[in-house]
Amino acid sequence: LHPMNHKIFFPVNAGGVHWCCAVVFMAEKRIQFYDSLGGGGMTYLRGLFQYLKDEHKAKKGCPLPDEDKWELVTCTEDTPFQQNGYDCGVFTCMYSDFLSKDCPLKFSQHHITQCRQRIALSIMNGSAIE
Repeated sequence: LHPMNHKIFFPVNAGGVHWCCAVVFMAEKRIQFYDSLGGGGMTYLRGLFQYLKDEHKAKKGCPLPDEDKWELVTCTEDTPFQQNGYDCGVFTCMYSDFLSKDCPLKFSQHHITQCRQRIALSIMNGSAIE
């Protein structure tokens, strides 16, 4: 894959008690935040964009191309949300799993037991399930 086709996934620990996910879509020049409690995440998006710019400058010796064309997308209404206070880690893992495979986020709280089983099986197998 060409580096511009990559996605970069960042688990985000919000406030030391809640897990979210941010994804850098390199080709689309977009950084998007996924939060199962519906938080916007703009502070994290700005921080990740600054990190991306700093890393590009440090590694390539020049500013990130088309800096002004990047879009920072806060959590959207179609993001699956949790219905309790403890499944954020599972949602974060599932966002990453689905998005890494270019699948739509078509899961809900109803599927979380299956999602937990899928995560456990992946850990036991030592690799992600296709």
